[in-house]
Amino acid sequence: MGCGAMAVSPVPKSKYGARGYAPTLGWYLARRWLLALGFTLLGLGSFMVLVNGLEALQLAAEKDIAATTALIFSLFKLPDLLLQLLPFAILIGTLAWLHGLQQRGELVALRAAGLPARRFLLAPLLCCLLVGVGALVIGNPVAATLLKRHNAWERTLFTNNTQGVLTPAGSLWLRQDLLANPNDNQQPRTLFLYGGQVAAQGQQLTPATAFVFNISNTLELRLDAEQVTLEVGFWHLKNVTALRPNQPIVQAASVKLPTTLTPAQLTASLNPPPTLSVWQLQQLVQVLRANGWPSGAHQVALHNLYALPLLGLVMLLLAVPFGLRPGRLQGLLSRIGLGLGLGFGFFILRNWVGAYAVAGRLEPWLAAAVPVLVGFLLAMFLLIYLREE
Repeated sequence: MGCGAMAVSPVPKSKYGARGYAPTLGWYLARRWLLALGFTLLGLGSFMVLVNGLEALQLAAEKDIAATTALIFSLFKLPDLLLQLLPFAILIGTLAWLHGLQQRGELVALRAAGLPARRFLLAPLLCCLLVGVGALVIGNPVAATLLKRHNAWERTLFTNNTQGVLTPAGSLWLRQDLLANPNDNQQPRTLFLYGGQVAAQGQQLTPATAFVFNISNTLELRLDAEQVTLEVGFWHLKNVTALRPNQPIVQAASVKLPTTLTPAQLTASLNPPPTLSVWQLQQLVQVLRANGWPSGAHQVALHNLYALPLLGLVMLLLAVPFGLRPGRLQGLLSRIGLGLGLGFGFFILRNWVGAYAVAGRLEPWLAAAVPVLVGFLLAMFLLIYLREE
């Protein structure tokens, strides 16, 4: 044999491929990402609790109610606020997660092992998708229920408000405070109005029943009408049967009940989108469209909920090009500042296209898709420009 000849045994291939990516590594990265996201949500939630707490204490002082009651009910708004801020929290949390990988030298080790970004980001991306789906399926109904209770409590403190409910059958229940009655020195009244069938975008109810309660919540008057029309300054009831406690029934061709309600306010008072779960929104949109009501705001809210998991993925991808460039961005605070800028930019874009959709100038599904598409294209451009695999 020639001098220096030696047998070299081949290096066995890893069962995870040439660029080994063990499931253990994926679980580790996913746990770290979830931890960063959890701390981000905790920080945002603490800030919201502080702001809402100060507002609740001020309200308690003004309305002479228990401070603990006001603080408890102020917490009912927190899940809805966190749901709205979830894409923003994913962006900040991902930047913090990548910063932590760099500080511990783990990002350098992953690059030295030959792992491209698309490989070690797989587990966090799957985790992000699960978080988005969980927020849609579980978080949204919980947030809607708590916000509905908060709004109901708030209506007991503030008068001169209107709340309407459109049932799946297409009938309308409307509650309105401060009905002024000129015959008894403008004492406050409350009107409950029921309409079996709704027409003219809610301005006409056929047939209808009105219940008038005094300040002591005692029924004063019931009016059964063949038709009720919302006109400027009053509800116009036609062919009315009036019933008062311990008094004979009275027939009237026309009765007018004063109101400051406008058609736009009436539409806005119907089942506000944040107080409805995604399943309830689906049903309500069908009812609104079947009865000729404006449904733009509810459709935009529904499609934004559908797009929530994808928007979360886009926010994660947007953070990656900046988080992987330690030479360009120094320190966690600068990255969080970048996240704030990107987050505000996308919220402005989302609200802008949403306003166009509510006005009928853009399809609601397109309004929800535009921010996702813009964010995805921007993230892909940055990854390619910065030569990240």
